[in-house]
Amino acid sequence: MTAPPCTGYDHAARRSQLLHALPALLPMQSAYHAGWVVLQLLGIISGLDSERAHIVRHVRALARARPIASVYVAGSADCGLLSVLHEAFGADIAGLDVRVADRSPVPLALCRQYAAAMGFPVALEVRDLGAPPGPAERRYDLVLTHSLLSFIAPHARAALVGHLAARLEVAGSLLLYQSVRARHGSPLLAYSPEQVDSMVGASLAAQRSAARCLPMLTEHELEGIVRAFCAAKITHALASEDELVHSARAAGLAGVRCEPLSERELAGHRPATPESRYVKWMLQGQRAA
Repeated sequence: MTAPPCTGYDHAARRSQLLHALPALLPMQSAYHAGWVVLQLLGIISGLDSERAHIVRHVRALARARPIASVYVAGSADCGLLSVLHEAFGADIAGLDVRVADRSPVPLALCRQYAAAMGFPVALEVRDLGAPPGPAERRYDLVLTHSLLSFIAPHARAALVGHLAARLEVAGSLLLYQSVRARHGSPLLAYSPEQVDSMVGASLAAQRSAARCLPMLTEHELEGIVRAFCAAKITHALASEDELVHSARAAGLAGVRCEPLSERELAGHRPATPESRYVKWMLQGQRAA
């Protein structure tokens, strides 16, 4: 069968792809990834939607400054970052060398389906991103990641940033997005019983609406998915943007920039993390010669 020609990004098409993929995703028994997709489709969390414009703008600015021929997406909860690249480059993404790496095959399956439906190639890699790249591995013009550090223990985060920087071509760019909490609260973020019940209630209410209903799920099944997601989503808080800057500089990156995303543009953000009193930051740096 001939692959469809590559076209530009379309939000409705991406949602349709997630809906289409959901029946095959659920039997994979990956509580975090299945719940992440379900909660986005129900409108309970916003996923990347509230940050797309920022990321697309930053990627396009990097591409104007220096041609980008290859991109490494490090970590992928679903096909969200892949679709961000699609939006940034449009049909030109078909000419890029794009690789998505994750330790779970579940989001990679979503990326495979999305790329196939949209008509562009993508390489997929099941990988522990905490391990350094080998000396013979391909280097990339852009390494892109989102919220990855939240899933990494504090003692291992600087090393991970170093491994990401080591994947860059000379003058290539690391573009990293990460939430940073104020200096309060527990460094380990997990849902309280009350927060789980609230998430379940909001999901069931959305399921009963004509606009958001997922017909392949009963309410009992939906409640189980949401509770399993909440149990699986335990993350590590970052207390300061200084950690991001120090890690990037320690990794040998030059021209390091770290700036908060606009609160106005994030006004519609619906967080998936409990006690989400945080600011989302963009970190950017280039590999020196």
